[in-house]
Amino acid sequence: MSFGAATTVLLLHVVAAGAPASGCRDVVPDSERRVEWIAPPGDAVRAQLSRWCDTVGPVLFEPAVAATTRRPLDRLTVITWNVHVGGGDVDALIARLLRGEFTDGEPASDFILMLQETYRAGTDVPSNFPRGFPVPGPIAPAPPGRPREDVRSVAREHGLAVLYAPSMRNGAVSRVPEDRGNAILSTIALTDALVIELPLERQRRVAASAVVAGRTRGGAAWQLRIANVHLDTAVFTRGGPFRARRRQAEAVIEALGASAAVPTIVGGDFNTWMGDEEPAIATVRKVFPVRSTIDDRRATWIGMLGLHARLDYVFARGVKAIEVRRLPQRFGSDHFPVLARVDF
Repeated sequence: MSFGAATTVLLLHVVAAGAPASGCRDVVPDSERRVEWIAPPGDAVRAQLSRWCDTVGPVLFEPAVAATTRRPLDRLTVITWNVHVGGGDVDALIARLLRGEFTDGEPASDFILMLQETYRAGTDVPSNFPRGFPVPGPIAPAPPGRPREDVRSVAREHGLAVLYAPSMRNGAVSRVPEDRGNAILSTIALTDALVIELPLERQRRVAASAVVAGRTRGGAAWQLRIANVHLDTAVFTRGGPFRARRRQAEAVIEALGASAAVPTIVGGDFNTWMGDEEPAIATVRKVFPVRSTIDDRRATWIGMLGLHARLDYVFARGVKAIEVRRLPQRFGSDHFPVLARVDF
């Protein structure tokens, strides 16, 4: 399998999302659903990544939305949320967004969801995978009173555009094969899709990015690039977890461009168990310096025995203002959604 031609630091190729190929294999480009792919250099790394890629299905990119008219927007709602592989009730969150419960009573008719640990089930995911490959164990919570719903079903049910980049298989054995990764769901059409292969540490991690565009009520055009990341957790080689997450954060920054003209939001589950003290957070904040107008440092994850940590963040550059805060409930996940309101 090929990762394309090398550049000085990163590798780039273009794939047609949804093609019948494994997770990061070159296929014939499609003008409607082009996805740029950036991966680390080096034959050894690419060989390792190819084994991970052979366990998952292709990128899912359905850039259009069901709505035929666009409303002018001066403020856009963006949410990052680790949904715990079907544990989080995305339908319930969307219903409350549309009622304006988290936006001062004003319905959030347009929104972007950056989901981590979302999953896909079905024939797109390969039934077989390399012999002896250590497939990650399954995460398959049983939400009370409702079935798990995969990312494609959620997007189609709500008429949303979707970019889904699987990073790993969700368990070795299941009745229906599953993979899991990052997704961007949007009420606004997605363009300029970008998948960023992060440096391989303990597990394969892939960031998903795309651009949305619109006009303000005054008629001014705006664009916003969204980048959804999920950094690695327990890494005990090459300097430990702090350095591993910093390396992955630096790869995201480099892929997005340190001085890009398009305003950008970077959000996700950074797995920063030391919170703001971790080098990865300082690294991202330096390049995405627009601070939230409110200071909400509450824990965004709650685990067993009352363990808690601030793992989830939203960073920005090039926007007029941003307000970031944690929502009051987890909707069935082990993470709280984090909501950002972006002003243009």
